[in-house]
Amino acid sequence: MTVHSMLAADADVRDENLGRCADVRDENLGRCADVRDENLGRCADVLDENLGRLRDAGPEYGGTLTNHAPMVAEALIALRRPALVEDWITGYLPQLDEAPGPLEPIPATRWHTALGDLRRVTDWQAFFAGEIARDGWRPALHRWWPRLLPGVAAGATHGVIRTSHAVRGLAAGDTEERRAEFATALAYWAARYAPLPGGPTGAGRLPLARAIEGLPLHPGGVHPGLIRDRLDTVAGIDGFPAAVSALRSPGDAGAAMAELATTFAGVFLTRGRRWPTAFVHAVTAPVAAGSVLPLLPPAARRDTYDALWRLAAGLYAVHAPDAVTEPLPQGAPPAEDDLIDRAVANGDEHAIKLTEACLRAYRSTGDAVLLHAAEHGLTLLPEV
Repeated sequence: MTVHSMLAADADVRDENLGRCADVRDENLGRCADVRDENLGRCADVLDENLGRLRDAGPEYGGTLTNHAPMVAEALIALRRPALVEDWITGYLPQLDEAPGPLEPIPATRWHTALGDLRRVTDWQAFFAGEIARDGWRPALHRWWPRLLPGVAAGATHGVIRTSHAVRGLAAGDTEERRAEFATALAYWAARYAPLPGGPTGAGRLPLARAIEGLPLHPGGVHPGLIRDRLDTVAGIDGFPAAVSALRSPGDAGAAMAELATTFAGVFLTRGRRWPTAFVHAVTAPVAAGSVLPLLPPAARRDTYDALWRLAAGLYAVHAPDAVTEPLPQGAPPAEDDLIDRAVANGDEHAIKLTEACLRAYRSTGDAVLLHAAEHGLTLLPEV
């Protein structure tokens, strides 16, 4: 049985359970949010001190690799391991490059001319810092999230992911360091702005699993280079925009985003062994963006789902051609605390972020596939 068949068969079960999961999510989200907010509030000094240590670091290092440190700091606190943040950052800092110097101010009325230009990332940071100082972080989020959303593939998904982590920190406590991190995250998203083809969902009729089944794969196999290089080739895949638009209307954006993350957790389990880091981002990006949905204007929530669906579909289309299908795991999943302990012992940034994302999604859906996906990541992602 192919992964497509397994996902399609599972779709009926997911559709049947979606209403029940929504009730579980509504019941648990408030409680889980209170716990996370309490953790972030209690650990405010830890987060702020370590964000301060990262102020002079650039958003990338080694020429092309994303700086994960601010995201990992927030994730470790969400995983109830704040005491580990300082040492993790200390070990990560030496490899980071300094942020580039400024070139010229971003023009307020022609800001779009600087999108996608990494040389302008410090100019963007100053621009967003000014926006946040003038209007506050929530109005800045409402204004700039929808404007940057079409470029959701920025930084191989890390523009939207880093911004989501920054927003979660601010939602728990408005501090100078968290505002600075929000400005820096938005700047990275803008400077690496990268659109993907495909229109909004709504006209299609396919459930998610069958829409994934209908995605065309890159005809030349997996392209050499980095994840962002492969995402750049999505525009050359015949039929990709039509296949993306074949997905049915999501209805409730929050429930649909949870389904998106959970379904791609299943994809990671069945097809992720060859390119684990790439498939991880088809889980972590929807979870991160989904955690911000309640803070967005209602009109932006559906657009966010559509953008994250295009992103996950693009990752699949360019990394699945040479994947070998494996069966979904059977048996009971590991316990949450066990996964957390193994993630921090592993130390890899993607292992930590995947574990945090899977546990966040599991607490709102109750779907054990997310726990299995976290464990799978711990077996595939390199140890530090």
